[in-house]
Parts: sequence; C-alpha cells; structure tokens
Amino acid sequence: MNSLFQTSVFSSLEEDLSNVASLISSAKVVQLMAPADIEGVLALAQLEAALLDNSQHYRRRVLPPRRHVSRDHVPELPEVEGLVIHIDPFHETQSFVETNQNYVHIFPLSVSVTFGNSSKEHNGAVECVAICAALASILAPEGSRVRKQRSMAISGSWLRGGADSDYDPVLSLMRDHLDTEGSIDICPLPEVPLPEIEMIPGLSKMMLKRLSKGWPTMDLEQRSSAISELVLPALREEGISTMRLEELIWHRIMIPGNDVDMASQLYMANSVWPDDMEQAKIHASSILDGLISSGHL
Repeated sequence: MNSLFQTSVFSSLEEDLSNVASLISSAKVVQLMAPADIEGVLALAQLEAALLDNSQHYRRRVLPPRRHVSRDHVPELPEVEGLVIHIDPFHETQSFVETNQNYVHIFPLSVSVTFGNSSKEHNGAVECVAICAALASILAPEGSRVRKQRSMAISGSWLRGGADSDYDPVLSLMRDHLDTEGSIDICPLPEVPLPEIEMIPGLSKMMLKRLSKGWPTMDLEQRSSAISELVLPALREEGISTMRLEELIWHRIMIPGNDVDMASQLYMANSVWPDDMEQAKIHASSILDGLISSGHL
C-alpha cells in the first residue's frame, strides 16, 4: 500500500492523526463507538482491522442509527474505562480533530487539496471512513486485515453528498490513489459483471445488456457513441448529479476478485438496512463482522 499521506487530502491532517494513533496505541483498552448506520460500520471496520492486526484489546458499542435521533441530537455516551473513540459520521464538518486524554471524537474534516503540480486549491471534506483508514495505516501499516479493508477506504466519500454537487475533489483524489496502488480497479459500466442499475434513473437494462455483450469488439469511437445513447435518458432525469452519473458510467470502483462494484454493494446494503433501532444495531454488528472478514459488503 502507498501511504495515504502522500496525497494532499491528508497532508494537513498527518500530525493530528499521528497524535490520535499514539493515544490508541498506548491505551489499555479502546472503546469504539459508532452509529448503527452503514457509514458507522464502514469506519469501525477500518479501526477494528488495525486493532485486531495489533492484537490490541478493544470493545465495540453500536449506537442508535441516525434515523432514530434528531438532527441536533448530542449522543449520550456510556461511561466506560479506557480510551473512547467516538465515530460521528453525521456531525457538522470541522477543521480540527477533537481529543483529550480519554476521548477522541472523529467527524468529517474540512481540507484544501491540490492536484499534481498545480498550485490551485480545492476545498473538500474528508469523512470518517477515510479518516479511520488513515489511522489504521499508521497503527498497522503491514496488517493483513488493514490491507483487506483498504479498498473500502473510499466508500464513505461515495456515500457523502459531495458527489451530488458539481465536483468532489476528495473523492477524485482518493479514487486515483487507491487505483494507482492497486487496491481498486476502475472500469466503465459495460465491463462490470453484476452492476446494480437502479441507481441510474432512466437507464435501460436491456440496452446495457446488449452493450456489454458487444463492448469487447467495439473501438473507442463506437464505445463513446453507444455510451452516449445509453445514458441520454438519464440526463433528462432529475435527482442525479453530473459527477455521480459520470462516476457510475465511467468510473465504477471494483474490488479485485469481486464481481459486484462498490457503488452497487453500498446501494444494496443500504436498501435492506432495518428501520427498527434494535434490529439495526444487531444488523450493523453482523455486517461489520462480515466486512472485517471478507473486505467487502
């Protein structure tokens, strides 16, 4: 794996995250807490993988999911011994990590990023899954479980609303970094074996099936023309941004060895998430165990 701190996404956060990693490494017991939503599960998996690789003692506590609390709700965390790591994916974006001796509050962080040799800065936000992936890479850089979770480091960026705006620089940088290091493969929709197409309004399943069958024999011009015809109905629909549509058509994220792309995995996982609070907690823990074991949903 190439260090995530090589990217401008994490360059301004390296010192803060290194300090958090030191707190975790020196703790007798780590108390991990996150909501029973897919965002919480994905972030927990990154940290749990590192703690398991290091054989460090920890406990997991799944909190009520977002749909069961008000928007301005302040979670009441249980009083426990050890270092509390509170993962808070839906917290308002801040510019610094909140820590004290026995408590670390992880929430989305605002960053300014650059691309390549360009000095132009773009503003974005790093969400909890990516932050926890960066922490995991410090805690257990050679860990087998951490390596297995690496592909999912971008999953929180995909779920976050930034992809529904005109442009999400953090998503783009994370995607390119993980692709370069080999943690993910990027391919166009017709090359995805088992895509979930309901994410794209107006897309014809029959047209996609025909296109996928003929795709290997097409040249670049033919492919471009066929994709344009396929996507045209979706461009007339509301409810999907240009960036998200482009990602779903041209930049499907594949986990090596898995036939279901990441966007489809996240979509399907969210679609079957229980509404009941207690069922959601049980479901979240079950999904988390499988995610740590397999590296995908």
